[in-house]
Amino acid sequence: MSALISSTIPVLRLPQNVEAWFNQLRTRGVLPVIAIAGSRGKSTVVQMLDEILTEAGLRTATWTDAGVRVLGRKQRGELLPWTRALRQIASGTLDLAVQELDWDTVHAVGLPRGAYPIVGVTNLCANSDACLLRPETIRAARALRTIREAADPEAIFVLNGDDWVVSGGNVEHEPNTILATLSRDSPIVRSHLRRDGSAVWARGDQVLFGRDDDEHPVMVVSQGDFSPQGLLGFQAINALVAIGLARAIGVGFAPISTALRSFTADPERLPGSFNFLSFAGATIVVDRPAAPWFLRHPLRAIGHLPSDRWVRVVGRLDGVADDDLAETGRLLGRGGGLVIIHDEVGGTERCDLFLHGIAANDFPPAVVQTKTETAALTAMLKVLRPEDAVYILADDPRSVLRRLKRAEMQHEQRSSSTTTSSPRADASSRLDGTADQGPG
Repeated sequence: MSALISSTIPVLRLPQNVEAWFNQLRTRGVLPVIAIAGSRGKSTVVQMLDEILTEAGLRTATWTDAGVRVLGRKQRGELLPWTRALRQIASGTLDLAVQELDWDTVHAVGLPRGAYPIVGVTNLCANSDACLLRPETIRAARALRTIREAADPEAIFVLNGDDWVVSGGNVEHEPNTILATLSRDSPIVRSHLRRDGSAVWARGDQVLFGRDDDEHPVMVVSQGDFSPQGLLGFQAINALVAIGLARAIGVGFAPISTALRSFTADPERLPGSFNFLSFAGATIVVDRPAAPWFLRHPLRAIGHLPSDRWVRVVGRLDGVADDDLAETGRLLGRGGGLVIIHDEVGGTERCDLFLHGIAANDFPPAVVQTKTETAALTAMLKVLRPEDAVYILADDPRSVLRRLKRAEMQHEQRSSSTTTSSPRADASSRLDGTADQGPG
């Protein structure tokens, strides 16, 4: 992150309120467009921030990989509605915009210089040495430099202080920085705060914002729907980045707390972004495939769920390199239980690598193989028991969520019409017994 180094170290002075921030931008001739980049979590941060801004009474437009929304409504197309939204901001009929920046797109297309007065970065490598050596990481680092050049000279950066590649260890030289961290005791954050830098951090069940000797409570974590059943570590860093971005433009603590207390990952806007569902007494999480260094975080979060059995449903694992499949299998195979995979896992060789990783565990799970993602979901629903914890790495998150929604409605209809056992229950018992004899 050496591109974020500055030669002077003045203290960051945040705007007193949003109107003061707008006035600053008018003076500088900069549109109020917030950029959010990162390898994972950026779409979630966009939605979190958008809900905070809406709660604060602001009129917003957003652009993510799920498309463009204006005042919360999905637009047809992307470039044209985004251009219209920027014109509306310039004319005053919208207040500001939030744009997700994809590493590969930035690297291929570039960005206009001096365009962004606020930049947030969620993560890059999750502190993995293996990640740093990958070609995609090198491209991401170049894209990060491009984003820095696209920022206004007086831009404020909100950085994940727990990802040392993002915060870089040199953040004390960058005056306009807010660090988001799960602990203010990390060396980078401590150094930043000693230099009168600003940060947002977690302490026990509280989120706080401020400086070393001037901290303010923001919210109680356990009161937030974004952290169901104590899933703090995984989603909390996204919430902390969103809080830092909101404070950077002068949003008060009250709308931040109110918005985040009711935040959930909307499947329509964030399909496959750790969507948390309840079904027949079981807990189901739908996520996208990720490299092992990112997969560890959601698995650690799910590990805190009270459950009698682990069930994992795994597809092609798009985006997971061949070299990482064995480690991915090892991580997903922890804790025993059941793993359901389908032949779309990516071919015989990739499937063998994945299965080899599963078998490397001391107590490997049972493994069931099916032909398609639909068949894998059907098998999962047949063997599902109350108190199961299910983690689905979906090839097509939208389709999986629709399928689960239909199954939930059918289950509720059956439950309301009869309390007697059904052929489905008998089939569940047979399938469950078969699954327990599967290869490890």
